Amino acid sequence: MGYSYCNRNGRLRCNDLGDYKMKQRDITPDVLRGFALLGILVVNIQFMGLSSSEGARGEWTLGFANGTATFIIASIFAGKFYLLFSFLFGYSSNYIIRDERSNRARWVKRCFVLMGLGVFHFTFLWHGDIIFVYGLFGLLLTVFFFRTDRTLKIWTRVVFIFSSTLILLVGALAILAERLFPEESMQAPLETKLDEVLLDGSFFDAVPARLEMWAYGVSTGVFLQGGMAFAAFLLGLRMARANFLSSPIDTKHNSKLIKIGLFLGAPIQIIAAVILLQNEQSTDPSEATYLISLFASFVAAPLMSMFYIGVIRKLVEEKPRLVAWMKPAGKMSLTIYISQSVITTWIFSSWGLGLFQELQTWQVLILALGIWLFLANLSTIWLNRFKQGPLEQLMNVVTRNR
Repeated sequence: MGYSYCNRNGRLRCNDLGDYKMKQRDITPDVLRGFALLGILVVNIQFMGLSSSEGARGEWTLGFANGTATFIIASIFAGKFYLLFSFLFGYSSNYIIRDERSNRARWVKRCFVLMGLGVFHFTFLWHGDIIFVYGLFGLLLTVFFFRTDRTLKIWTRVVFIFSSTLILLVGALAILAERLFPEESMQAPLETKLDEVLLDGSFFDAVPARLEMWAYGVSTGVFLQGGMAFAAFLLGLRMARANFLSSPIDTKHNSKLIKIGLFLGAPIQIIAAVILLQNEQSTDPSEATYLISLFASFVAAPLMSMFYIGVIRKLVEEKPRLVAWMKPAGKMSLTIYISQSVITTWIFSSWGLGLFQELQTWQVLILALGIWLFLANLSTIWLNRFKQGPLEQLMNVVTRNR
């Protein structure tokens, strides 16, 4: 039980300290979503503003500023935040289902709406869309809603191990191919029309070019990263049942998450980022070395994702004011995610400001931070007037049980 206290006039100022602490803990999922939106934009913007197929590679890594920005993106952001967002997707599914089989229909409708939004998103705004894949994998998640925790735990491990093995196997095959056929250049960037259209084309010219990029990206992305994302879905679902982000922090367990990420995950990410950067800045870069560093980073990414969760949980518990300002963005995560694409499309496209390939890697990194801060503040203003973001409201209206 908490306790109540009054001011000198006898009015209650803080009715229940226990309720206040619970409210602090309840903001954790939304704060994490708001935080994850930054990481997703930082990774995406290099493909939006530099090279639609390769991002920050080759010439975009040269020089101290660009090299530093590339290192930051690779070591801190790449591969970590989509897993964090995937974990939260699985986590939130439990609160929609609420152990009621009748709510499964609502979840299925929600997944189809996400797929529809994804089609719109990758057709007109951003070829690296994840909403469609989330909706698709969300349908698969329905199979696990009423399974036991033990079943979820087993499948999480099986999917993670299988995905990690597949990623490392592809990397090993890349090394083997490069050694067996050294005369064949493996570094053959996907030739698409999207870069040309973004430089000098119309809005509608970009549609077929963007669809071409999406088809390639979603096929390789689902193949190499889809399993990791689904494992995060399953983990999030199981952790939601235990109120992992809402219950009082187990200080010892949370410290363990932070230490594993800091002392095991971080060194792997730093080494992988250094190898990647040195390879990209060399006069004779190896595609196999690039893939190995990238895949090593992906496999170790969950350690850093858990580190971020541990740090945010600790801050929410001990210094909530430092992170609570990210909560509105998290509550409007779908609207903010789409808004990021609207803004970046306008900035980089020839029918907007036309800044595609006009900025350096370090500049687009700063730009991503600026856009995220702008939208985070805008979401605060919006939620002071409305209960939900516009796309969240649309989702509720369309998927409401009737």
